[in-house]
Amino acid sequence: MKRRFIDSISQRKIKTFEDIISDERIIKYLWIEFLLNPESVKESLSFINHLAVRKALEDAASWYLAFRWILPQNIELEQIIKIGLVKPFRIKYKEYQDKKRNFLKGLMYAGLC
Repeated sequence: MKRRFIDSISQRKIKTFEDIISDERIIKYLWIEFLLNPESVKESLSFINHLAVRKALEDAASWYLAFRWILPQNIELEQIIKIGLVKPFRIKYKEYQDKKRNFLKGLMYAGLC
């Protein structure tokens, strides 16, 4: 599967989803990949019990709902929210401050700003 954002920031070739979850540097950007690439959301569902994957899905769902007006439609994220597989949260100011730079990197990479 072609990964959009993760492949651009990786210093090595990412072949499988296991390669992502085994790399601490890359996994912190996984939520952005979920925002930009619905196929990656679908691929991640078999790893939903992995704590970092679940957290990335929750982050992606929360940021997606907060910034839906600027992001492309992501039916896969919408479905996992709808069925309650992940619980989105309200993005607090501290969370926004901590992650806004990475979020903007992802938007610029996708040509959305």
